[in-house]
Amino acid sequence: MKIIKILLKIIAVLASLFAVTFAIYYTNSDMKLVRKIYDKLQVHYDNLVKDRKL
Repeated sequence: MKIIKILLKIIAVLASLFAVTFAIYYTNSDMKLVRKIYDKLQVHYDNLVKDRKL
């Protein structure tokens, strides 16, 4: 009985992780977050003094 309870908890954790990662994939929220970070970093790098022009 103890092994069955442990297995059920493991299955529940894996199912919830799958649900969370599927929701992130379905809503494309990972790339939305990356875009926000990229925009903030772009402002920083645009303001840096550059040695040479490309």
